[in-house]
Amino acid sequence: MPSEPMSHPDRVAATLANVDVARAARGSGPFAEPGPGAFDCRIDLKLLLWQANAAAARSPRARDHLARLDLARRPDLRAGTVQDGVARGLAAALEEVVSLAPPTPAPEPPPFDPVRMQSWTGRELRKKKDLLVRSGGPRVRFSRREGLLYVDRDDGLHSGNCLRFEARRDLGTLDGFVADDAERPRLYSAQFLQPQRYLQAGDVTELELAGRLGRGPIGWPCRLLLRGHTAEPSLELVLRLDQRLTGWRLRARFLGIPAAAIAHDCTPVAECVQNDAGGFVAVTLVRANDALLVDGRPVPVPAAACRGEIVHRFRLGAGPTGP
Repeated sequence: MPSEPMSHPDRVAATLANVDVARAARGSGPFAEPGPGAFDCRIDLKLLLWQANAAAARSPRARDHLARLDLARRPDLRAGTVQDGVARGLAAALEEVVSLAPPTPAPEPPPFDPVRMQSWTGRELRKKKDLLVRSGGPRVRFSRREGLLYVDRDDGLHSGNCLRFEARRDLGTLDGFVADDAERPRLYSAQFLQPQRYLQAGDVTELELAGRLGRGPIGWPCRLLLRGHTAEPSLELVLRLDQRLTGWRLRARFLGIPAAAIAHDCTPVAECVQNDAGGFVAVTLVRANDALLVDGRPVPVPAAACRGEIVHRFRLGAGPTGP
């Protein structure tokens, strides 16, 4: 009976600096590929890799620096199925790639006419029954009763409570999510977040929501910013999470919004899920798994739980852009 392929030297090495030693000891393979479920592990690296790819598209120097990593021929490094020391070395290399490219030109900020600008917080904000954020394409209306209502008249879309969150315990490894069949998914709606600030300034509207997804010891403090400009074809959504847990996966569920209308500043971590209600697009926000198998043996990788602040940026209503 043939033996199972060995783990790749990138997975065996404890740091990026000693990969060559592992490669010399391992020979030319064949090596086991990362599991198909590794696409959303180490979400911090996936966000950083998107930035590095974007930098390489803007700068030859950044492109050359990224090419030296040879990620196309190093599947474990690309997937993040590596030990913490290797992951730290890769993050530093990707940050160097980003630093070599000129920053993306920021759009001219819209003029905030003090006469036209209105901002609500605190008690005055709580008196408002619903809050509209509009772009030149879709618009979103928030109410405490219905959550986020997404409307795109050009595409005939009208989806109430369109943003929800799904948390599930993860019993797998970095190579793939494994659900606990004894537990149902924990579902949360954006309607339970509390408005913190609402701004109208001519063609610009902004709404900031904050709260905690989950009760008791299992939960994620988060802040959600929605921004729209009537001259732009899409809405901007920025989600900030304070991640402190291990052994859980948290995903955003976009209901009634097609995958092609969701642009995410991250390498692909989305899945289209079909159900009796028509389905949804599930985007992984964090998969806090700290288990890695090297030649079939477990190796602790606590940094893979991605503790700390995680920031996801989306554009709703425009086709995917960037790398």
